[in-house]
Amino acid sequence: LAQVVVSRIRTFCVHFCCGAGMEAKWDGRRSADPSTLSEPLGPGRSRAVHLGFDLTVDFVGRRLLGHVDVHCVRNADGPREGEDWELVLDAASNLQVTTIEVDGAALSGNRWCRDEARNHDILGCAVRIKLPQGPPGERLVVRLVYETAAPSEDGEGGCSALQWLTPAQTAGKKIPYVFSQCQAIHARAMFPCQDTCECKVTYDAVVRCPAELNALMSAVKVAGPEPAEQADWETPEGCGKDWVMHRFQQALPIPCYLVALVCAAVESRRVGPRSQVWSEKEMVDECAWEFEDTEKFVAAGENICGPYKWGVYDLLVLPPSFPYGGMENPCLTFVTPTLLAKDRSQVHVVAHEVSHSWSGNLVTNETWEHFWLNEGLTVFVELRITRDVYGEEEAVLQLANRLKSLTESINHFGNDHNFTRLVPDLSGGLDPDDAFSTVPYIKGMALFCLLENLVGGEKNFAPFLKAYFAKFAGATVTSEKLRDFYLEFFESKAATDPKIREALSGPIAGLDWQKLFSTPGMPEYMPPCNAKPLEEAKELATKWAAARDDTTALAAFSPEDISGWGTTKLMVLLDALLEDTEDGGGALTVAGCERMASCYGLLSSNCELRFRFLRLALGAKWEGGVEAAKDLATSQGRMKFTRPIYRALKSYDTSVARDVFTQHKANYHPICSKMVARDLFD
Repeated sequence: LAQVVVSRIRTFCVHFCCGAGMEAKWDGRRSADPSTLSEPLGPGRSRAVHLGFDLTVDFVGRRLLGHVDVHCVRNADGPREGEDWELVLDAASNLQVTTIEVDGAALSGNRWCRDEARNHDILGCAVRIKLPQGPPGERLVVRLVYETAAPSEDGEGGCSALQWLTPAQTAGKKIPYVFSQCQAIHARAMFPCQDTCECKVTYDAVVRCPAELNALMSAVKVAGPEPAEQADWETPEGCGKDWVMHRFQQALPIPCYLVALVCAAVESRRVGPRSQVWSEKEMVDECAWEFEDTEKFVAAGENICGPYKWGVYDLLVLPPSFPYGGMENPCLTFVTPTLLAKDRSQVHVVAHEVSHSWSGNLVTNETWEHFWLNEGLTVFVELRITRDVYGEEEAVLQLANRLKSLTESINHFGNDHNFTRLVPDLSGGLDPDDAFSTVPYIKGMALFCLLENLVGGEKNFAPFLKAYFAKFAGATVTSEKLRDFYLEFFESKAATDPKIREALSGPIAGLDWQKLFSTPGMPEYMPPCNAKPLEEAKELATKWAAARDDTTALAAFSPEDISGWGTTKLMVLLDALLEDTEDGGGALTVAGCERMASCYGLLSSNCELRFRFLRLALGAKWEGGVEAAKDLATSQGRMKFTRPIYRALKSYDTSVARDVFTQHKANYHPICSKMVARDLFD
């Protein structure tokens, strides 16, 4: 009861002190986010609310150039006496800003500058713009003319958000390709902005490109291709002299990391009433078949989370160098071609990205320190979608794989490491990319499972989820905001539900929320994971581990062992043999690796299975797996596979790992190249 009373007092204070038409007192910070140099908060500052792009894709110079109109609103309190209104934006140190206008009037050089005093290797070099005098709440349009940095011939430098592919790196081999990846803090390398989740913006865009190419964005295409008069501009090899322009609009507010662009020779196939699958034409039919169930995922997501608000849900299958399994860009999810397993066994990644339409895109973590709110809830919803579409057994097997990956990630960092907290400390200029792991995904999911369990299960928790997405739609959340809304929601239910009332005064009142958020290492509560197929896989793993070098025992294994098994069950088998580390090694000997490879065909299997088996093989020092490991490391750039395979190669032979990476690093996306280099050389 005391907890309920305290919580109600807290809720009353929040509504009374920060209610409609009133603002919380400024706490002196210019941003709540340690990963930004922009200044959206406090007196005399302005906050971006809309972006208007006019961009040209220059394949010859490997750059984007044009301008962005930053529509900003002055904060409620004006500047201190003698100071100017300012708009302060993030920009990568190598982003070239040449001209700035405010409401159509050019600013002289003494009215804007790059903030060299705060230039930072990770966070960039902010743009400080002095605005004319005006009243609080006034909206202005600030135009910045800029261009992105071009990479060198060997791929070094350049814009960290963009990867420029030569024709040889594409499926079609004739026309170049460019795509963006802005998460976590790479939007500032592609355009000047307030690159912090606390500032969500709408946007529109005009994109000009050679006529042979298509342009897509994380927005609805409203027009194009339309002829563009750019006769004097140089076009890349494989293209004629004609240029076209495409127009886009994103009407829902998003953080800048969700602004995405692709320009390539891509086409589409329709796979549902609101979905198309895009890829290069050489693989588009294969992609459409693989992702035929997309509408089932979207519909299942709506049943769990509420209406889908983004209009279209398209998928783009990128070239192999895309560094993630998927990226939840609104209206246009990016996915890796490593999902093309020819049996739809990897499309659960689409269930994950669909879930982001609510968790992350509609309701966004306020800073990267609260990233678990994006990813933990997304995994929670993804597993529900998987269960509803493919059944309980598949969902349990997927859960088993996730729990294994959490143990590996925590062991990789160390049980007491800052990055194993749900809410890590990213102050001091730490790179959010360095903190990226399965921890916010799976440890976060485990906390949502605990919160569901405490209120009596799915029946009681499901209405909370829909209410959460409805309340915070278009806004940002922190761990504390989630906590407060959870308590507030179930306090309202306690009046008519004695079991919830008992839970509030008992186990929920006993929760140490700060401990949940800040304690490193494995969570105390893990969701139960029991199923017959899980035990079958583990029993077979036990037999392989026991066989060691016993030729009679090894000869007893056969392809019939796994007859009828799907990829997910095979993943459980291999996970049971792997050590709890991301670097490889496990229970198989060299002889065991040879026998398993020939028995189960694992060297020619899909990426998920090869990734696991090759880490076993390298850990056993089986020479027969080395070339296959090199091939997996260099034939794709998905960091889930690339980083652990390189680390396993490093454990096998450091010089081999470094030599292979050095030869191929120009083929990776800049984010992947940066992270693998740290794994191998730091």
